[in-house]
Amino acid sequence: MNESIISVRYTKSLFALAKEKNLLDVIKNDMEAVYNIMNESEELKLVFQNPVLKPSNKYEIIDKVFGSSFQKITISFMNLLVKNRREEYLHDISRNFLAKYREFNGIEAGVFTTAVSVDPKIIANLKEVIKKTLNIEVELTSNVNEKILGGFVLRVGDNQYDASVQSNLNKFKRKLLNTTVN
Repeated sequence: MNESIISVRYTKSLFALAKEKNLLDVIKNDMEAVYNIMNESEELKLVFQNPVLKPSNKYEIIDKVFGSSFQKITISFMNLLVKNRREEYLHDISRNFLAKYREFNGIEAGVFTTAVSVDPKIIANLKEVIKKTLNIEVELTSNVNEKILGGFVLRVGDNQYDASVQSNLNKFKRKLLNTTVN
């Protein structure tokens, strides 16, 4: 079976259960933590992808890494994945869950890229400006990319506003090349 179909099916099931139990926000926080932890820990991803590791060891790892701070439903769901030999899809399931949560709540995903790290207060203010200007709720993440040299690139949904120094330099370069050719 196609792995994206598997992760989407499990995502739908978890989402429906979270909605039914009125725990959507709590399970979203759990899935966000799973997603972030697995992004940061290649070792944990490899543990879940390892077919040789016994399920009992994986249950133990789930309990030690996530058990104390997660909802019982989330832990039960993760254990079900292990039982069904689908634990390797956990990262995709968490990503899909977050996307489904944003879609359900009318939240757009956004990325704010700068050359240097930005104060979280600026990100919070930017979210408010976006909310007032575009009349949408946005989940904004901050990203640092030194290659843009300065300024920023803001991407919300399918829209992008590029006010980076690198972009302006590229535009200027194209303009110069076009005027010297003519």
